[in-house]
Amino acid sequence: MEPSRSNLSAAIAVLLLVIVAAEIGSVGAREPPCSHLSGTFPGPCFDDYLCELTCLHESVDNIMGACSDWAEKCYCVTRCPPPAS
Repeated sequence: MEPSRSNLSAAIAVLLLVIVAAEIGSVGAREPPCSHLSGTFPGPCFDDYLCELTCLHESVDNIMGACSDWAEKCYCVTRCPPPAS
């Protein structure tokens, strides 16, 4: 029995929806894996340069800082420890 065009179209539409949903789910908070919220940055974060200066001053372990795109907060980045073997 041959599948009808409407069944094939419906299957393709469902497949596309699943792919789009998976892509949307993978987008979002894309903070680096070894980042943490700054403990001393005052107020909302709109300037990456000031965030980075704050992070570098906060700890010698911090290697950079950047404002979050979605939450207006300053995140500091440290070197990630090597993966456990």
